[in-house]
Amino acid sequence: MILGVTRDSRCIRPGWVYVSVPGLKNHGDAFIEAAVAAGAAAVVSETPQPSCTVPWIRVANPRAAVGPLSRDVNGIDLADKCLAAVTGTNGKTTVTHLFQNLFAHIYGTDRSWMFGTVAYVCGADIKQAPTTTPEAADIFLTMANASLPPRAVSMEVSSHALALDRVAGLKFDVAVFTNLTRDHLDFHADMEDYFLTKKRLFTDYLKPDGKAVINLDDPRGRRLADELTTKNTVTFGKASDATFRIIDSHASWDGVSIEVAYEGRLQHFETGLAGTFNIQNVAAAAAGALALGISSEDVGRSLAQMKTVPGRMERVETKGEFAVVVDYAHTPDALVNVLTAARPLTKGRLLCVFGCGGDRDARKRPLMAEAVARHCDEAIVTSDNPRSEKPQAIIDDILPGIPLDFPHHVIVDRAVAIRKALSLAGAGDCVVIAGKGHETYQDIGGVRHHFDDREVAMNLTAEILRGRTDD
Repeated sequence: MILGVTRDSRCIRPGWVYVSVPGLKNHGDAFIEAAVAAGAAAVVSETPQPSCTVPWIRVANPRAAVGPLSRDVNGIDLADKCLAAVTGTNGKTTVTHLFQNLFAHIYGTDRSWMFGTVAYVCGADIKQAPTTTPEAADIFLTMANASLPPRAVSMEVSSHALALDRVAGLKFDVAVFTNLTRDHLDFHADMEDYFLTKKRLFTDYLKPDGKAVINLDDPRGRRLADELTTKNTVTFGKASDATFRIIDSHASWDGVSIEVAYEGRLQHFETGLAGTFNIQNVAAAAAGALALGISSEDVGRSLAQMKTVPGRMERVETKGEFAVVVDYAHTPDALVNVLTAARPLTKGRLLCVFGCGGDRDARKRPLMAEAVARHCDEAIVTSDNPRSEKPQAIIDDILPGIPLDFPHHVIVDRAVAIRKALSLAGAGDCVVIAGKGHETYQDIGGVRHHFDDREVAMNLTAEILRGRTDD
C-alpha cells in the first residue's frame, strides 16, 4: 500500500513513493539509493533505474507527476472545494488575501485556506511562507492530515511555480491575471517566456467550467484574453469593452471605492485598503467572486472588512505629523504604483527609501532608480536583501538611474537609511519604505537577520519625535 509521495529524499517514510526530479543544482537520481534505504516503496524517474531494488516507473516529466500522484494517494477530491488562483507581477498578494477573506466570510475562517507570499494559512495553522507557491503535493498531504479540511483555497501562483510544475495536480475554479511587468528575468529568458509561463495557469489548470478573470487594462492581459479559447472568460478594468467595467473610482488613505457596470447593472464596492492600485485589485477580486456565482452583497460585505494586507501600502502607526508607508514594491512598475498612489494623498514632500535585491535581475536596478526619481521628491538608496552580493556593488548598479541633480542620499545600512528619511520628513510629508514589505528579515551573505521595516520605522519615528519635542 502506498502511503505518501515526495520529491525530497529527506522526507521519505516507509511505504512512500520517491519521485526523482531534476533540480537546479542537483538531480534527484543522486538520492534514489538514500530514498530506498529510508523505506521508499517505489521510485518514479525520467531515466531507467535497472539497479533499483524497489519497483520503478519511468515518466517523461517527473515534476508534473508529483502533484497528481500525491492527490490520488491522499484521496483528495477537488470537486467539493472552491480553488482560486491569482497570478501576475503585481497585486497577487492583495487579491489572494481578498479571496481568502471572502471565503472566510462564506465558509468560515477554519474552512478558508490561503497560500501566498506572506503566509500559509490552513485554518488555525498559520506559517510563514518559505516560497510564494507551495508544492501541490504538500498541499494535498496537508489536506489529508487536516482535522477540518478546507471548503475553499486561495493561492498566489508564481511564474516559478508554473515553470517548475509545482501546481500540477491542482485545478482551479477561478484564475485571475492581474498584470505583467518586468520581473524575474534572472529566471525567465525574456518577457515572452515570462508571459507564456503565466498563460499556462489558464490553459492547463482550470477546471472544465473554471473562470478566467483577466485585467483588460494591461496590454498582456488583453493579449491573454484574445488568445484564450475558453468561453468562461471575464475581463475587468476601465476599458470600454471590459465585462466588469470600472466607471468611477475614489482613493484616499482610508481606502478605495469603485463603481462598476456588470451584467447590465451598476454596483458599488469599497474597502479599507489604501492606494490607487488597489482599485484594480478590488476589481479583480470582485469580478472573480461574481464569476463564481457569489452574491454582490456577500462580496461587498467582505471587501468592506479589509483594512490592510501586510506590507502592501501599509501605514505605520505613528504619532508624527508625517505619514510612513511600508510596501513590498521591488520592481520598477511596483515602485511607480506605490509612489503615484501616495502622491495625491501627500500634501508635502514624498520621500522614498529603496534598494534592490541581490542575486536577482541586475538590469532592473537603474530602472527602479529612474522610477523613484520620476515620482518622488527625495530618495535614500540603501540595501534590500543583498544575499550573496556586496551591498555597495548593488547600489553602484542602481545609481546610474538617478539624475545627478536629483536630491538623494546613499546609505548602505538600511536602518540608518530609514532614520535619515524620517529625520528629513516634516509636516504633511510622506515616507515610503519600499522593497521588503511584510518581510521580517534581511538576507545578508545568505544569513537572515531580524529586520522588519515596520518595526524599525515605528521605533525610529518615536525616537525622532521625542528629540524634536525635547528641542
